[in-house]
Order: sequence, then C-alpha cells, then structure tokens
Amino acid sequence: MKGSTKRRFLSLCLSVLMVLSLATGLSFPARAADQDIVILYTNDVHCGIDEKIGYAGLSLYKKEMKAQTPYVTLIDAGDAIQGAPIGTLSDGGYIIDIMNQVGYDFAVPGNHEYDYGMPRFLELAGKLSCGYYSSNFMDLKTNAPVFAPYKMFTYGNTKVALVGATTPESFTKSTPAYFQDGSGNYIYGFCEDETGKKLYDQIQQSVNSARTEGAQYVILVGHLGGKRHD
Repeated sequence: MKGSTKRRFLSLCLSVLMVLSLATGLSFPARAADQDIVILYTNDVHCGIDEKIGYAGLSLYKKEMKAQTPYVTLIDAGDAIQGAPIGTLSDGGYIIDIMNQVGYDFAVPGNHEYDYGMPRFLELAGKLSCGYYSSNFMDLKTNAPVFAPYKMFTYGNTKVALVGATTPESFTKSTPAYFQDGSGNYIYGFCEDETGKKLYDQIQQSVNSARTEGAQYVILVGHLGGKRHD
C-alpha cells in the first residue's frame, strides 16, 4: 500500500471510533474559539427510550453541555426505530417524533431502519428533522446516493464534516426484498463487493469532497450491524 493511500486508510479507520456501543458523550479534542467541541452520540438504541439515561436524560445532558460550550452536536449511528412495541405499533414513527424533540443534528441509517419496508423508511427519513446521511446507500437506477453523503458543521473557525456510512449487511440483516423491485431485481445497494474496494472508494470520495469544501476534520459515522431484534 502506497504511503499516501495508507495514511488516508489509517485516517479513515481512526474515525470509526464513532461507532462504539451506546454512550452518553464524547469530547472531541479540537477547539474552536477557545471552546470545546462536544459530540454526543447514540447507536443501537432499538426503541429503548427509557433504558440507561434514556432520551429524557440525553436531552438534559445535551442542555448541560451547551451551558458549557455552544459547540455541541448530537448524532445517532443507526438502529433507533425498531426493537420494541413503541416502534412496531407506529412503524417507527413515535421514535422519530422523540428524536426530533431531543434535537438530533445528524443520523445514519442502521440495518434495522429498513425493517418497516423501504417506502416507510423513506417517509420516516423525510420526517426526521436532522435527516439521514449515508455516502454508500445507493439508488442503483441513478447510481447516486439516496441521501446526502455528509454534513458540514462549523464551530467558530473550525469546520468538521460528518460522513455517513451504512453496512452492506443491511441486505441480510433486514429483509432483502425491501431493496428489490417487484421482479426481484436490486434497485438499492451499498457499494458492496468482495474486496471492499468499492465501498472504500465511495467513502473516500465523500471524505475528499468534504475536505475540498473546507473540512479541517472528518469523522466517519457508520453502522456495523448486529443481532436482529424481531
């Protein structure tokens, strides 16, 4: 692997620290205008609205952090809307309502975001105030990402880009038919191939675009998939 390619790869790998288990917060080491940049994140909540500190506690914690620094961003790394009756009874809608109230700033789809079918997920995506982002969830008819691949945040004089990524295992860890047309042809994809190069190149392209736009830091927010909750 050439030196420049290796450095880019290591940079990309280091950013995966954002997809660890459910946590209340992470203080990002960059500083802007003498204020800390704080990134709070959740993943694999699976409708557990009252588990651990719960969404109410998370909302309060975000407010506490904003009392210390104006540079606070809340993100979700997937699998929020499925896994308990509150999600099933509303096809994910109640969770989206709660996330809007909590005040999420960025979200990526996990494999279980698709469990209510593609039309419903796209409807929910339109209702999530912050929107979903994914650099590699592709519309195969247009060969373009379904969602914006990244979002730029400005903290004082510091620009940080959050790049979304979704696991290709969504095909099998949700329901394959949700990604197909009525004839069984795949109309959605995740830049999957046996070597992983297609996925890497797609994500790297988004990283490069964010850098060109002025991002001083780029964080990959991805979902790796996990055990199915029926």
